[in-house]
Amino acid sequence: MDEIELIATFDTDETARLAAKALNNWFSWVMEGDHDEEVPDFFEDFGIAADEYVLEREEANWEDTPVARSRGNRITITLESANAVDALEELLEALGAYDVTVSGEED
Repeated sequence: MDEIELIATFDTDETARLAAKALNNWFSWVMEGDHDEEVPDFFEDFGIAADEYVLEREEANWEDTPVARSRGNRITITLESANAVDALEELLEALGAYDVTVSGEED
């Protein structure tokens, strides 16, 4: 399975840091969470309803739980599945990324 990398650029370091924290909590919930419960408000600080981004583990088809790493005003996410890349791009933009680059994805 090919490795996909997403790089998202935000206005500030703080926004990137907060977005990475929210994304990591969301990734964990997708992989381990109880989807019968109400969706936690992962993205409340960004004015986004998390229930708009409900993703089942089978849909994501991730080998391992992705990790969002912030460095400066950028977040890097590496995953081993092309599934849900479009949803991740959309989510990153909703969180305030003004540029999202995807590498490793087949055209």
